[in-house]
Amino acid sequence: MNLTSQQYIIALAQEGSFTGAARRLGVSQPGLCGWLDNLEEQLGTRLVLRSRKGITLTPAGQIYLNGSRRMLSVQQRTAAALANLGGGEVPCLRVAGTPGGGAQIFARIFGAFTGRFPAVQLQFVESYNQEALRLVQEGNVDFALCSLPDPDACPAEHIVKRSSELIVVLPDQYPLGYDASALTAGAELPGLPLRRLDDLPFMMPSEEMSYYPVLQQLFQHAGVHPKVIFQSSNTNILYQMVCNGYGAAIVPRRCFSPRDPVSPFSLRPRLYNYACLVFRSGAEKTAAWNYLLELLSI
Repeated sequence: MNLTSQQYIIALAQEGSFTGAARRLGVSQPGLCGWLDNLEEQLGTRLVLRSRKGITLTPAGQIYLNGSRRMLSVQQRTAAALANLGGGEVPCLRVAGTPGGGAQIFARIFGAFTGRFPAVQLQFVESYNQEALRLVQEGNVDFALCSLPDPDACPAEHIVKRSSELIVVLPDQYPLGYDASALTAGAELPGLPLRRLDDLPFMMPSEEMSYYPVLQQLFQHAGVHPKVIFQSSNTNILYQMVCNGYGAAIVPRRCFSPRDPVSPFSLRPRLYNYACLVFRSGAEKTAAWNYLLELLSI
């Protein structure tokens, strides 16, 4: 089944622009525009409204999109059924990641991948950083979305996607607090030695979090014994506890908003965490594998 038009309209809807859709599909933007013009002429109706802000599907375009998704789903099930009938094994790629950020990334790329490779199963395996790394090393998953405090120590092939400073946040009504409402995104933060956290109520990341052992080592080295009153593997929850005035925490800087009643500080020396895409050495780099690598690397 040739479902090129279905793949194109899905990419357009997900990307919201001809530029993004063309890049994802690996075609030229003029070629994609020409395809849409021909399709709309054949159907006798407008599918897409264009503006400087991007594209919007018309009601007819939404109908065509829904039908396209159903057609691709049928194609995938048909290919799997034929493979099973012939005794063949259905190709499958597995991605490990956290139930929060990892799952969100997987959801964003799922449609693009299955649109291009409907006969390849794509599975998500919920796991935290160390467990996800182990799954890659043992060959049980093909990719892992991990946060690593030291990418150079990663035992598998990997791509560093971005870095995030880990900062101390505490309620602004604390004696150490200050008014951070005027801080901009890249503003320099005041420093705070770890010893100032001694005896403060503290929200600690759970043991499965990537930077948990780093904090343990830093606290031990500084002779600090924070009073841990709460633990979570969700950094947004840790940050929300600080916003509610319960104590201090160390979280990625992206959690902080100047609208919140918290005071952020940089550690001295600064501490960073790195979002990485980890993959198995020696994997068979099929077209589907390479495309999934491309999607996950963005």
